[in-house]
Amino acid sequence: MRRRFLLLPFLWLMAASILFVPAAVPAGQSTPTTPTLAPSNTDPEEVVTVTIHRRTFEPDPVKLHAGQKTKLVFYNQDVELHAFVPVGLFVGVHLNVSGNGAPEFGTDGFKRVIIPSEGRAEFRFVPDHPGVYPFFCDMPGHEMKATIVVE
Repeated sequence: MRRRFLLLPFLWLMAASILFVPAAVPAGQSTPTTPTLAPSNTDPEEVVTVTIHRRTFEPDPVKLHAGQKTKLVFYNQDVELHAFVPVGLFVGVHLNVSGNGAPEFGTDGFKRVIIPSEGRAEFRFVPDHPGVYPFFCDMPGHEMKATIVVE
């Protein structure tokens, strides 16, 4: 009985090595490139940090640049949970959300992220449309509001 269990990982590794052997490239030809999900972008990334402290967002307003690759970081320095709920900023925009917050998505895309005490949430995206975009914390009783200005 024990021998069967030892053979299963070995057989799986053999099958995986057969299935994932790269194709040979004929002499004189270059190695084919691997397609990526997003085009390579070597533009510098603008890093903008928003601190959550004493139930306020700092700075207010937050300034971003249209067409600029952006990393927007929220740090929660309070001892309670806070949320970042943007209005209109990410509509139709591709974004990457990371950090130790709990993001929520709906049928229209990103809705909000809940950020724990001493936690952070990071958003990587390119703001496309200039404008003024409000955001707030929707935790009960917090009444925290600020704006993002995309120039």
